[in-house]
Amino acid sequence: MKKIKIIGIFITFILMLLLTNKVFASEESTKLLYQDVTINEDGSITIKEATILNGEYNGRTRYIEVKNSYATKFTGIYSNFAGNTDIYNGTDIKDIKVYDISQENFKSIYDIGKVENTYERVKKASNGDYGVYELNQGNSISDFKIYCPSSENKVICIEYTITDAVVVHNDIAELYWNFLGSGYEETINDLQILIHLPGEDSDVRIWSHGPLTGENKILDNKTLFFQDRNVEEYTPETIRVMFNKELVPLATKKSNAYGKENILKYENLMADEANAERVNEKLKIESRAGEAVVELEENPRIYYYNSAMELVNQLDETSEEKQNFLNRIENVKDIVNEDWKEDLELSIKIMTEDNYKLLTRSRLDDFKEEIEEGFDEEAKEEYLDSYEVLNNILKERQAKLRKIFTIMVVITNVILGLIVVYKSIKEYKEKHKYKGKYYRDFPTEDNPNVIEYLMKRKSTNLGFSATILNLINKKVISYEKTSKNNNINLIYIDENYSPTPAESIVLDVLFKLIGKNKKCSINALKTYGKSQSTAKKLIDKIEEFKKETIEEAEIKNYFKNEGLSITYNILVIVNYIFCLFMAFGVFHGYGSTKTLQVIGYIILVTFINGIYLIIGKKDKNRTANGKETYSKWLAHKRFLKDFSNFDEKDLPEITLWEKYLVTATVLGCADKVEKKMKMSITNTSNIDTSLLIYQSVNLGITRELSRSVETAMHNSSHSISSSSYSSGGGFGGGSSGGGGGRWPEEAGRWSFLNKNAEINDF
Repeated sequence: MKKIKIIGIFITFILMLLLTNKVFASEESTKLLYQDVTINEDGSITIKEATILNGEYNGRTRYIEVKNSYATKFTGIYSNFAGNTDIYNGTDIKDIKVYDISQENFKSIYDIGKVENTYERVKKASNGDYGVYELNQGNSISDFKIYCPSSENKVICIEYTITDAVVVHNDIAELYWNFLGSGYEETINDLQILIHLPGEDSDVRIWSHGPLTGENKILDNKTLFFQDRNVEEYTPETIRVMFNKELVPLATKKSNAYGKENILKYENLMADEANAERVNEKLKIESRAGEAVVELEENPRIYYYNSAMELVNQLDETSEEKQNFLNRIENVKDIVNEDWKEDLELSIKIMTEDNYKLLTRSRLDDFKEEIEEGFDEEAKEEYLDSYEVLNNILKERQAKLRKIFTIMVVITNVILGLIVVYKSIKEYKEKHKYKGKYYRDFPTEDNPNVIEYLMKRKSTNLGFSATILNLINKKVISYEKTSKNNNINLIYIDENYSPTPAESIVLDVLFKLIGKNKKCSINALKTYGKSQSTAKKLIDKIEEFKKETIEEAEIKNYFKNEGLSITYNILVIVNYIFCLFMAFGVFHGYGSTKTLQVIGYIILVTFINGIYLIIGKKDKNRTANGKETYSKWLAHKRFLKDFSNFDEKDLPEITLWEKYLVTATVLGCADKVEKKMKMSITNTSNIDTSLLIYQSVNLGITRELSRSVETAMHNSSHSISSSSYSSGGGFGGGSSGGGGGRWPEEAGRWSFLNKNAEINDF
């Protein structure tokens, strides 16, 4: 029962986690990320960041690192200006502020300073809280956790200043900063960065490094702008701004080197490489477009039409080949359209014939996808109407199926519930069939392996150990201590004894398989199962022992056949299958059902049906005789557990104590009984001392023997199981590849929350 409670608590926790709690987690994409950057006269930069997230979330996390721990030392040579030296590290993060803006009041990057609600820093917050943030801050690292649920519809903002970001060379100043970093974990739909100089500079230059889709430009003599769209996760976006050093008179980070010539040389090289890559990419697209058009002409179908159009539309409007390709596509357009319609008509025919026998959710989804691939808008509307008709028919069928399965699940669960109540009452009555609290005598003369089977309806290694102890108690086996390694030898002394089949197997294991000359040491028993070959022999023998035990127990007429138990288990399995059909079959594609709800439902029904099986397993299906004997042995077990509570005059004869320990072994209370017996021996005054010592030693030996067998079983079992564009001059243009910025990896990492909603355009 304790195990069931633990499982119940665990399952409840999982259900609460899945169904009610949205936690901080990575997003698939960020709707927008804007940064307004001001270069200050002291060489620091103040960054205001704003983001709108997609889906459902509790807030956002932000990790900012201003130093590259892998940067090499700046020595002033040309290669140092690639951006991976320590001169491009910042020093500290300060003046932190967290706030938000209503999404309805946020129209562009210029609205980023419209503070509406300032957040409070707290030590600890919980999911669902709003307007607070946690901050873990070191010398150059700040780790934020900002609480703002998606239901608030806010633009979440953070402002901070990074000191010593600007480098002052002998001739010019520059800011070379990885504004996004390669550690950003989501795709950003819209990235914009606005940079303000401290003053005007007619000779300001800007370069950007990252995807070739990035575009930078100079808005005026003191304002620069960068934009990129659909920036993939883990992609750095680095911007370099070169300007008059007189604009930062208070900057303290100086390189003592001339920078302009080296910067222009490096950036021109990167631009040339980016432009060459751009030309090659255009040629590749043109080549692929030509191949797609040829393939369309050979196979005038909608798939090839869409592939060709996608590639041709990527060509520049000035491309000589683009119009030619479009004309060739136009020539086969009517053929493609007719073929598309024929395929749709065939799909409708398949799904509607034989009273909609082949109408399934997957076929209907494929049908809709095929409709949306077409370009004939008038025909698409007609086929979408057909889709809606079929979709309604399928929904009605699903509703009927759900109703049927719901009724079946209710019926099976009611039946199982009644059976569980019946079994619980039955089990209680079985345990209390014998009305007395204790049964001091031995209810039957059964051997311990048969007693174990009566109590559990299964035979285990414990029964094997207890059988050895019982043979010692019957004086069939004796034992002796040896001076070497304080070992114990078992000795076969009564060869005239007529053993049961199960006892015969035990004697064979001890004195033929493991021992010899009618002797078997405990150490030999412990170590016998260590090799794979001997372990297999030992396990085979114990399996024989278990089979013989079952046969001996069945003769006692303690159990009925297992027909009812098998029927019950089948009913549980059928109920579970019905429940899964509701989750996977009926609910699949049904609009009102969410994935997390289905997962929670599956966990819940798995737990419930698991309890059904556990309760069913507790019913051993005993006969009237079996129930009464079982109840007496339980009373005997209570007697053994309370052994030390009896008065000295009420204690049983000490000659029976060894036999009590044998039965205690299979009843699972040997440790407690041994302790209580030792206490009774200590507290009893009129028992012969030598006899007490003998009994104490004997108890210790039998316990060691039991453990030795268990160790051997474990060892034997273990033995078997271990078999970009560029502007060129820096006056605005596209991004160039390479130039990873201050460092090749993280400049800042944003991770967001559970995404369950669709991505919406801002």
